[in-house]
Amino acid sequence: MRVDATRVTGPGDGQPDDRSAGPDGDDGHGSFGEFLRELQGLFPPALVSGSGWDRLLALARRLPIHVIDRRFGFEFDLFDPDPVADFCVVPSPGTRLAEFYVRRGELASPSSAEAALGTFLAKSWANAPPAGFPAQGEGDVILEYDLAGMPAERPTVPGIFIVPLDDSSREGLFGEPERLAAALWAVAGWTPDEAILRQMQRVYRRMAPPARVSQAGILPGRPQRAIRLILRAESGEGAVELLERLDWAGSLADVATAYDSLSELTRPGVSLSVDVTTQGVSRRLGLELFRPTAWHELDRTGWNLLIDRLEDQGWCLPEKALGLKAWPRMEQAFDRAGAYRILQSINHVKVVLDRGTTTAKAYAGAIVLKSA
Repeated sequence: MRVDATRVTGPGDGQPDDRSAGPDGDDGHGSFGEFLRELQGLFPPALVSGSGWDRLLALARRLPIHVIDRRFGFEFDLFDPDPVADFCVVPSPGTRLAEFYVRRGELASPSSAEAALGTFLAKSWANAPPAGFPAQGEGDVILEYDLAGMPAERPTVPGIFIVPLDDSSREGLFGEPERLAAALWAVAGWTPDEAILRQMQRVYRRMAPPARVSQAGILPGRPQRAIRLILRAESGEGAVELLERLDWAGSLADVATAYDSLSELTRPGVSLSVDVTTQGVSRRLGLELFRPTAWHELDRTGWNLLIDRLEDQGWCLPEKALGLKAWPRMEQAFDRAGAYRILQSINHVKVVLDRGTTTAKAYAGAIVLKSA
C-alpha cells in the first residue's frame, strides 16, 4: 500500500458514517496488522513509536482485516512520555469482526475470558438476546486493549464497553443496575459480586435526572474487580452535585476548577468516568469532554486551542501536544484493491484526577473509506 502525503481539509462528499468500505479481506490483507504496517507513517512518533509501535503491531497481527469495517481508535496518555497507545475496536453485534470473536471464543477454554466474550457477542447477535444484552441496531460493543506497560508478545484481555445507539436503547440497556451488572459479569466471565451490585444500586438510587448512565464497561485484564460507569452530567455544577451525592472522596473544588478551565472550549456538560468497587465509587475520576463538533470533522483550530490549554495547565507534555495536533487529517492510500481515504480525528479528551494529581488523555480514531 502507498500513502499519499497530500492532506485533505475535510471528509469530502457528505458525512461518513462509522462503517468503513475498506478491503474485504480477500485482497492479500490477511490480518489487520498487514494493513496497519503500511500506515506507520501516519502515526506521529511522539504518540506511537519504538516499542509502542511494536506492541500495537503485535496485537494488530492477531486481529482480522475486518477491524477496518468500522472506526477503530487509540487512547493516548498525554502525560506519559512513553510513545504507546491503547487500542480500541468495535465488534458490533452481527458484524464480521463480531463473528471473528465468536469463533475464537468457541475454540478457547470454556472458563476463559475469550469464551465469555464470544458467548456474549453470539447472544447479542441473536434475535432475542438476554436482558441487558445489546441487540442488533440497539447498541455497540467496544473492546479496549491495554498496551501501555505490556510486552509485545503477551496477548492482552480487552476491556469491554456497552454503548447504546440512542436514548430509547439506553433505557433498555442501562435502566436497571441488576440487568447491567449481570450482562457485564457475563461478558467478562466473572462470578457475580453482591458487594459490587449493592454499590451499583446505591449509585442508581442517588442519581437524579438529568444525570444518567451513558456507557458502562468492565476490565477483566486489570487486577481490581470493578464496573466502569460513564455518568453524564449536563453542567459542571451538575457534575459536582452528583459526585457529592455519591460521597466521592476526592476534591470537588478540583473537579470544578478542571471543568471551568476547559468549558469555553468544549461542548456543554461532562461525562464522569468512575469505577464502582466493593467499597463504592473509586477516588480516581475521569472528566470526559468533547468539542462542539461531529466526530468526523477535523476541527484542527478548535482542537489546537484545547490541546494548548491542556499543556498550559501542565496536564499534557509538550511533545505529546505536538503529536496530537498532527493527528487530525485525511490521507489517500493506494493498493492493488484500489484507493482509500483514511480519516483521522479526535473524539474527546479525558482529564484524570487521582489523589491530588491531574493529567490528561486523548481518544482519537480512524476510519478507512473507499474512494470513488
